[in-house]
Amino acid sequence: MRSAVRDYVAEYSRHYEGGTVKEEVTDMSDSQYATELNQCPPPIKLVGILATTTTHAVSNENCHENYDNDTHGNERYSEQIATCCSSDGIIYEPWRVPPTIEALERAIHHANERLDVHGILVFYPLFDKLSNVEAKRRTYKCQDTGVYYRSMDDYFRDLVACQKDVEGYCRKGLRIQKSENDDTDAIGEGDSEHIVKAEELGPIYPCTALAVHKILESFHLSCESLSGVIDGSKQFENITMTIINRSEVLGLPLATMLSNQGATVYSINIDSILQFLPNGKVRREHATTTVEQCVRKSSVIVSGVPSNSFKVPTDWIPENATVINVAAESNFEEEKLSDMAEGVTYVPHVGRVTVAALEYNLMCLHKNYHLK
Repeated sequence: MRSAVRDYVAEYSRHYEGGTVKEEVTDMSDSQYATELNQCPPPIKLVGILATTTTHAVSNENCHENYDNDTHGNERYSEQIATCCSSDGIIYEPWRVPPTIEALERAIHHANERLDVHGILVFYPLFDKLSNVEAKRRTYKCQDTGVYYRSMDDYFRDLVACQKDVEGYCRKGLRIQKSENDDTDAIGEGDSEHIVKAEELGPIYPCTALAVHKILESFHLSCESLSGVIDGSKQFENITMTIINRSEVLGLPLATMLSNQGATVYSINIDSILQFLPNGKVRREHATTTVEQCVRKSSVIVSGVPSNSFKVPTDWIPENATVINVAAESNFEEEKLSDMAEGVTYVPHVGRVTVAALEYNLMCLHKNYHLK
């Protein structure tokens, strides 16, 4: 993905910053040529919005510094992004704003309106950083629109302009179509609901989910492009997978993408197990179905549980399985995995690929919405 981004940035720079322009207008005077260049679009720019009281500048020297309030690793992730963007010719600006609803709203609206900003990344979660008591509640009501949101984070996701949303969060098509009472867990045992097809969603998928998909693609397929993600072909047909996470950041979009490409996916969260089927439906598993049963049936196991104590027992994992950890602390018994006789492919972290997916999404947004 990064190679595609670099090629795109290089071509964009050649065309607009002197390479192609000068060749096409060799009869221009220097003053005319300078005027032409001044009218060219700005470099590709990504803005990262962090709710924090920290004001330090990002630099390569402090990439491994421990931050007192960096509970979710957002500062480290921001610095990874800064390093990669700098290498790939992309401008990255981290905007550190006070942890208040008003400050975050202003920052997002300002980034939406800036013509020189092509992508916006808000670092979540936000609800545990906000001082406003209303933000701590289970649901949040926007005073301007009267719309209720399941969380404060959902409210901020909807503020980001879709044409600048590098995480694709504002695209409601990723969400399961709810039942009348708007509760996924209300699906009865054995009942099913239609889900939106991947080809209807466009090219922007949450970066972590896209990163895991790309890793699986590289392991299971001899394909170096993302064409399967876009056209919805059945690349993972007859493969059973388990994803222990159903967030809109990882589990839900990943299960949607993989099932739309032929996989049968068990989607597990704290209180239910859903099965995403290749025919475009999702159904709730019986209450007697266990996590162990799902894992033992799967040739791919992905886990992103934000808990130091949660571990998937190694004896559940089948031979020759692909195991991917997306949590900050591994959800797997790493030493035991390495000692397994049959070849288990273990991926301990996905951070670098996630940054590549972020750049890829930014490239897609720039090409589709901002390139004149």
